[in-house]
Amino acid sequence: MRILINFSELKRLARVLNPTPVDFSLVNHSTDFKPIDDQLGEGIEIDIETIETEFNLLSYHGRQVLLYIKDHTGKLLATQANPEHGNRFHIAHCHTLEDMKQKNRFQRYVATNKLTGRFQIEDSTVWGGLSKVEVELKVCKYCLQKLNYLGSADYQPRQKAFSEFSLKDFFSRYSSCFLYMPKAWAEDMSFGYSSDWKETSKLVRKAANYTCSECRIGLASYPGLCHVHHVNGVKSDNSPENLQVLCKDCHRRKPLHSGIFVSHGEMQIITSLRRQAEKLGVDDWGEVTDLSDPAVHGDLELMRKQGFRPPIVGHEVQNERGEVIAELEVAWPEKRIGISIKEILVPGWRIYRVGDICGR
Repeated sequence: MRILINFSELKRLARVLNPTPVDFSLVNHSTDFKPIDDQLGEGIEIDIETIETEFNLLSYHGRQVLLYIKDHTGKLLATQANPEHGNRFHIAHCHTLEDMKQKNRFQRYVATNKLTGRFQIEDSTVWGGLSKVEVELKVCKYCLQKLNYLGSADYQPRQKAFSEFSLKDFFSRYSSCFLYMPKAWAEDMSFGYSSDWKETSKLVRKAANYTCSECRIGLASYPGLCHVHHVNGVKSDNSPENLQVLCKDCHRRKPLHSGIFVSHGEMQIITSLRRQAEKLGVDDWGEVTDLSDPAVHGDLELMRKQGFRPPIVGHEVQNERGEVIAELEVAWPEKRIGISIKEILVPGWRIYRVGDICGR
């Protein structure tokens, strides 16, 4: 059982007693790994009843996963030579998986959260015995279309998303929908930094007053959400011109920085700070995309195509007494329509979960 506790009042009192920021955060970084996290890194043969399809994504015991078929009998060598000849791996509950389910073939799948894009496949007919190799496989285009991933509801963007697909980018985009990050992801996060990086980072953030240089929110009370970005991508290059202070959300959106896991709670804090700084009252789709949780971008794009105006990001729904009863990722208050990662019921509102609009 997971217990969620709100420490906001405790933090407020702490700021009164000690206004000087300290490098401390109560944000959950989801690093309490269990044996299942090791198993998913290798791959687990699963039964259909154990796969959850919330948000039209695929999850196993609260972990985001993808599914693939290990058995490549008759085409192992061809797949080694060209991944296009292999079976596609699945990232969403697309109609191909539904067909497999109806045909009782779903048990052939393996669930994994391995991020390399390479998978162990086998062929019992090669050289008269069972052969196992690790190969690259390609993502299912129907899955991309189901999620409208990077605009994949349309043909040309879908082809581009297919050819350039990155599992790290994909998992990062939907990280706020899940409680756990892939273990291999967490292990990679500290790789490549200089031995004095912790102290250097602290000094750089302090000099910038813990303020994101892009969305301009102050993170003095949440230093764990204040990052230092290496502009040229070289983590060992700590020259002043190469270091940029960013909030965790702005940091993960930088090229080649998709290995940053932002939880729903963390994104809500960042959104709240942007609201307080009056950064969210925008009337431009580009700015809405920049400020909203990436997990809702597929749904947002479809709403834009349906003629909706840009929504309010991080909208707080209030009751008749002015009390906040729900916080939505994005909303159209005049229409009483919103999109939320959490399951929320508000009388008089139509609230979609992430992926609901894409999956219709």
